[in-house]
This record gives sequence, structure tokens and C-alpha cells, in this order.
Amino acid sequence: MLKVALETFDRLRYKLPRKPRQIQIEITNRCNMDCHMCPREVLGIELEHMEWDTFAAVVDKLRDREDITLTGWGEPFLHPRIFDMIAYCKERGHKVMITSNGLFIRPTVPREIASSGLDAITFSVDSVSGHVEEGHTNNKVFENIETVARVRANGKLSLRLQSTLHAGREEDLYDVIRYGARIGCDIVNVGRLDRKYAPDLKRPDQAEEERIFNKADSLARSLGIQLDWLQYSVSSGLTRFFYRLLRKKLHQSGRYCLKTFNYAYVNRLGDVTPCCLLPRAKMGNVIEGDLEGIWRSDRFNHFRENYRQTCGSCDLWTVEMVDK
Repeated sequence: MLKVALETFDRLRYKLPRKPRQIQIEITNRCNMDCHMCPREVLGIELEHMEWDTFAAVVDKLRDREDITLTGWGEPFLHPRIFDMIAYCKERGHKVMITSNGLFIRPTVPREIASSGLDAITFSVDSVSGHVEEGHTNNKVFENIETVARVRANGKLSLRLQSTLHAGREEDLYDVIRYGARIGCDIVNVGRLDRKYAPDLKRPDQAEEERIFNKADSLARSLGIQLDWLQYSVSSGLTRFFYRLLRKKLHQSGRYCLKTFNYAYVNRLGDVTPCCLLPRAKMGNVIEGDLEGIWRSDRFNHFRENYRQTCGSCDLWTVEMVDK
């Protein structure tokens, strides 16, 4: 609890940690689904796997037991060495997480996940009815998700669902929460829809979004499942209470992006960027340099102070919604 209190105090002052605690590594940009809202084909990125030697070199530079997410703009379990990557990180004491679409290439993957030592897996699911054509949905994934839920040992693997809220589809979100509770998921996380690369998609306005959150939060609490929604509430217990109370102040009412406080993205070449959506905003290369030095560099600090110059009206990681 003391650690959380100290981090909260630092966030309120925007006093950066010595280095990022959350590292996302782009192990692949290849995918076996084609979601309309996904910008992977218009970001100007290579749709390739990360080479093993590059991956090992990146992880070898991370020496402080970081939280590592092995996910790029693709499906991680398409990488032929994904389980070697998990093992390599775990052997070095890191916490390892993955976000997947759940459409696995072979039926043995759920059991391989359960025995891999992975700490948390998040499945992207926007509907359990299959009615959301714009989002993550495929009937085959539910069998895979349920298998992972069934075979994970003693709850050591945290199981989460990730949904994106589309306008007029709030019932799909409630169904996802019910589904998650039924199969024993730990958390349902809700993300705000970014329409920068698909302006034809629709999302609720700020007032409607908050109304849906309140209803979804009430439902989640009644079912005993945690609902994380960056703009409103995350975590549990006292941490959740204080987050709800201080959420606007944690990024000084939009002066900073919430993501830039303790997170860095490492692409398939080892380049460090502030966000997965900014492939050309390169702060340095972790293989050639030092992550702490990159993190505290004038370039990165200038980005934090002036992120709107690069990010425009993006509001995925701010509390207040920016009209688009």
C-alpha cells in the first residue's frame, strides 16, 4: 500500500520514475484477423516478426524485473518462438503479459499458455454475440478462451477481457462482462475507440460514456468481476477509490498523457517510442543505447511536455474526451 501511495504522490507531481516500469515489445505485426478499427496497415509499419536476436538483445537491456507485454500490432501467438520469448523473460525475473485475439493456429496453444509461466493474458472481445463487424469477434475464439480459463493452474495466470466501446453497442459490453464473470475471468478492461484511422466508426460522447461506465461498473460489482476503465476507474480496494478520486489530477487535467508516466514501447528493431500509435516518434534505440538514458532524455521530456504537437486530438489515455 505504501508503494501505491508513493507512486500516486509522484504521479500527482508528475515526478517520473528512474525508468519505465511497463515495457511493451512489438514481437510481431502479423495478424490472422482483419478488424476495421485496427490501424496496423496504415501506420507505415513492417508487418513482420521480431527477430530472435533482436528480442534477446532488448530483454537483456531490461534488468529491473519490469512488467513486459509481448504484443505489437499483430497476434503474438503467430510468432514461431513466442513460448521461448515468454521463458526468456521469466528466466530473468520479469512479469510477462500478452494481449491476444484468441484465434490460435493450433489446438494445443491453450495448454501451452497455461504451462508457460505467463503472468497475465488479455483477450480482445468486443461482442459475444458476433454482431460487431467493426471489432474483435470470431466464434472460434470463445472455445479457446474458455479452454484457457479451464486449464490455468490455481489462478496463477490472470485472465482478462478487453473491449472497445462502439456507439449503440453498450449491450455488447454488458454481455462481455457477464461472459467474463461466467467463465472466471479476473478483469474486464474497456478502451475508448480511436477514430483517427477509421472516421466512419461511431463512439458515445462523454456524457453517454460515463453513463455506460456507471451501469457497467454496477453490473461488474454485482457479478464479482473487476471492471477497469482508464477514464474512470482501475484496480481494486483503496487503490480504486483513490484513482476515482484523483484520476483527473494524475495527468494534471490533460496536460500530460497518462501513458507517458511509466510506459515505453519497443518496436521490432529495438526503437523506443512513447506509444504503439507513434511509430515515427523514435526516442532512441534500446539495443544501441540505454533505456534509462532514453527515458530521461531531452527528446523524451520534450515529447511529454508537448505531446499534443505529435498526438493531435488523441484521447485514448486522457480522462476528458476530445471532440473529433
